[in-house]
Parts: sequence; structure tokens; C-alpha cells
Amino acid sequence: IQGEPLKHLLYHFRVIYSGWSYMEVVLGGESFTALAHGLQNALWCLGGAPKEHRTDSLSAAYKNKSEEQDLTQQYECFCSHYNMIPSRNNRGVSHENGGIESPHGHLKKRIMQAFILRGSCDFGSVEEYQAWLMQVVNVHNRRNAKAVETEKMALQSLPSYKTADYTVIPVK
Repeated sequence: IQGEPLKHLLYHFRVIYSGWSYMEVVLGGESFTALAHGLQNALWCLGGAPKEHRTDSLSAAYKNKSEEQDLTQQYECFCSHYNMIPSRNNRGVSHENGGIESPHGHLKKRIMQAFILRGSCDFGSVEEYQAWLMQVVNVHNRRNAKAVETEKMALQSLPSYKTADYTVIPVK
């Protein structure tokens, strides 16, 4: 951004049937705030919520201390607000996430190619970078418009309001 390297991650949400994607710049690490903000924005852009939200064993969503379903309270409340059943891949069974990992790799290649065509990786602001990323993602989404419309019929309605996408930190 303005000639300086931007330390960031990219949040990527994808629905499997149509391949519709949403991508968001994350400043900082993998946190509940990043997960909730990105997922919530994706659901509202898509116009509905799937019945199940599947992820890997993100510590933002799972406590990861036992083999049981050990959701964090914030993630459980978030999924409840959108009436989604939270689920995750089984640890050590990497092929279970193939429906997202392979397309994620293809999307990263499309972004790198778009950088080459643009002639620069520099942007005036994070917002400008985010808008450019969504343009790249939306080219792919438009190609799948018919399948997206079919998939939307299987989505649940969104609640009347968004929920908290921040982390509450108690102070003494």
C-alpha cells in the first residue's frame, strides 16, 4: 500500500455447488473477529446462509483440545444466529477439504495473473486493494451465475440484522 509491504491474510468463503466465492483482506491473524467479519460479509453478499458451515480446525472456531465437538462460545453463537450447523474437517484427513483447497489455489493463481496484467501490486489504500480483489473474484462468480442462482434456492434466509463480528474482552 503506497509502496509499503502489507502484512495480511485473505479470508476466502466458497459455496461448493456453484463455486461462488467471497474474499476479504484480513489485517492481523486468524481470529474470531476475522472469521466472523469475513463470513458475515460473505453471507450478506451471497444473499443467504447455507445450512452447514464447514471449516478446518480454526482456533477461532474450535478449542481443539479433544476429539469432541468443542466449539468456542462465540462461534457457536454466530452459527446459531445464522441457523447454520457448524462442522469441521476431521484432523489428519486432509482430502476432506479438497472442495475448497484446490479452488483456493486456483483463485490465488488468478489473483497473481491479475497482478501481472495490472502491472503492479501497489494500491493507494487497503480499501482500493479490497475492491480490486473483489473485481477479480466477481469475474469468476459471473461465469457461474446460473449455478449461483440454483444454489441460492437452497440457502436459508438471512436474519433481520447482522450479529457481533468482534471479540469482547473483559477488563477488571
